[in-house]
Amino acid sequence: MTNDKTNPLQPRAFERRIKAAYESMPGSERVLADRVLEYPGDVIVCSATELADLAGSSKAAVTRFVKRLGYNDFRDMQKEIRHAQSTGDPIFLTSGRKKDEAEKTGLLAAHFEQDIDCMRQTLANIDEETALAVAEKIVSAKRIVCLGFRNSHFFAAYARRLMINTRPQVTVLPSAGQMLMEDMSDLGEDDLVFAVGLRRRARALGETMALLQRQNVPIAYITDRRAVSTTKYATWTLACHVRGTSLFDSYASVISLINFICTQANEIGGKPARQRLVRIEEMMDLLGELDSSN
Repeated sequence: MTNDKTNPLQPRAFERRIKAAYESMPGSERVLADRVLEYPGDVIVCSATELADLAGSSKAAVTRFVKRLGYNDFRDMQKEIRHAQSTGDPIFLTSGRKKDEAEKTGLLAAHFEQDIDCMRQTLANIDEETALAVAEKIVSAKRIVCLGFRNSHFFAAYARRLMINTRPQVTVLPSAGQMLMEDMSDLGEDDLVFAVGLRRRARALGETMALLQRQNVPIAYITDRRAVSTTKYATWTLACHVRGTSLFDSYASVISLINFICTQANEIGGKPARQRLVRIEEMMDLLGELDSSN
């Protein structure tokens, strides 16, 4: 079989080149890698100088980046992206370079359109069988730890909130005042770590995942398309498109994917899962925890 390096016409060979070289890149090239991993289409619609400006880098860094990936020049790299576009891969059909959408459609409409686009691209990139395999593991695991740092902690907590309606023994970490290994040191191959690691990841995430992998702990990893070094520690990886139109990322696809996985886990859990949910609702009703008038 021909290697990706010698056969640039294989779809996604471009991504594999970047990921293979990513850890050896200096910062000026990593920002370029981050940009084109999210928006490969920018390579087509931009000149080398324009791409450098979009990524916050320099034209010289683009030249070094192109050579590091094994291309003869910038046009050679563009040729590979054009071929990938010809395959219909939606990731390569999109560009982050916006052309006055906000002025034409309004700021709020442009914001929602970008969320919808993120969900479409996530759907195109996600393998349903992988998502269902995670749902099955949620049901069969002895214990589950939902792990997330910074913004990702919110999504780990959301996942835990859904899972606990299907099964017991689900915790979210890190928790206030606790060291991680106080709760994770005895996890094993019968358990599951449901890790969420969206961009601007804490260093502790990769270090924790690496340690858990060495302990043979299965890891389901919800992340974004810019993740490179952390994915090698995961048993299952599901990458969402999160690029928004403003300062903050769009997490619509992350919420939707977690909702889907946990809903499928409840379906797979069958009667015991449904009975647990009924008991929870009955007990909340007895305690009067919900405001029935609102």
